[in-house]
Amino acid sequence: MKRILVTLLVALTCFCIFANGSSETSAEGPVTVTFWNGYTGPDRTVLEQIVNDFNASQSDVYIDMLIMPWDTLYQRLMTSFIAGDGPDLIGFNIDRLAEYASAGRLLDLGSYIENSEVIDPQIMAPALYGAGSYNGVQYAVPMSSTAVAMYYNKDHFRSAGLDPENPPQTLEELFDAWDKLIIKDASGNVTQYAQAIGVRSTVAMIPAFMWLYGADYIDAQGNVVINSPEAVECLTMLQEAFAKGVSPVGLTGQEADNLFAAGVASIEFNGPWAYQGFADAGIDVGVAVLPSGVDGVKATVGGDSVLVINKDSKVPEAAFSFIEYWNSPDVQRQWAVGTGAPPTRMDMMSDEEMLTANPNIGIFLEASQDARIFMAGQTLSSRFDAEALVPLYESISRGTATVEDALATAEATMNSILGN
Repeated sequence: MKRILVTLLVALTCFCIFANGSSETSAEGPVTVTFWNGYTGPDRTVLEQIVNDFNASQSDVYIDMLIMPWDTLYQRLMTSFIAGDGPDLIGFNIDRLAEYASAGRLLDLGSYIENSEVIDPQIMAPALYGAGSYNGVQYAVPMSSTAVAMYYNKDHFRSAGLDPENPPQTLEELFDAWDKLIIKDASGNVTQYAQAIGVRSTVAMIPAFMWLYGADYIDAQGNVVINSPEAVECLTMLQEAFAKGVSPVGLTGQEADNLFAAGVASIEFNGPWAYQGFADAGIDVGVAVLPSGVDGVKATVGGDSVLVINKDSKVPEAAFSFIEYWNSPDVQRQWAVGTGAPPTRMDMMSDEEMLTANPNIGIFLEASQDARIFMAGQTLSSRFDAEALVPLYESISRGTATVEDALATAEATMNSILGN
């Protein structure tokens, strides 16, 4: 029934567009919407099926999709915008939104959302939807939502005397588990790490710890706030953890993944895309939301991709009809089950069909409630990461500087990048 209602909604939307004499009306066939994205991985087949289903569901709009590697997409996109021949609809990572919005290349979707019976800001993944706004204008709607959860090795938990069905619920419980999970040989060398913590080329892991301690990086007014008492407390904890062998130092994200997949680390923070690889590696893997932090705060890293429309598109209404179709319950269930990613809609928390097919989706959807987008709206985020944060994390994990000195250096570097 839901699929029928969504199909009728799309058809009705398109009928109204054309009946009102829009410039999108065509007597020669469906209006074509060009759609670029970078989904070249395993989720490509699910995306292609959804697009094919949309094209078959009605005869007014045809999605002409071009999939290319993400780096190619970003290389081509701005050039195509400037040349005036860019795609109508684009799916890209949320951390690129500020770049294109600040350049004036994206369509304000506010009025479209206001009149939509499908896109309800109150039920969309909160962090990802919120990050789709730039300078108070809503330019994006979620395409694929993700949130980082805690993966843990159930066999390691059993061996350490921990309950594999009751993972740590608080930071204090996590720290207690760390002490039980570290294994060293007779020479004092770590043979089993409690957690693989990536500090570079990775999903932001340390920001999750920072938020759980009440620390942050840049406030809503654009001020650097990294050098705070909360940050000192958090990074002191991490420096001590690295020193006693909780995690190897200097890990990339891939190296952290490899350690967990090899059964050499007991815990890792990661997204839904990692589950199947760990399971295929023979790990008896558990998944849980991140432990709550200081004063019970809940936080994790969220993000992934959004859908935007080219400001110069000649067919914005048709493009938006696909955005509505994409975010409908049936299609989000199809995407979630096919890819393992949580749906973009928080009103699907109890979707029995989805949760029966993949119970882990419910955990990632629960995590999405407390997700935050790292450096949302910051056009200089890549510079902050490379020039200030990775050096901060490296010096903390290796113990080459005091926490106070390392934070002061990071603060000065970030302010310098901002021109302060």
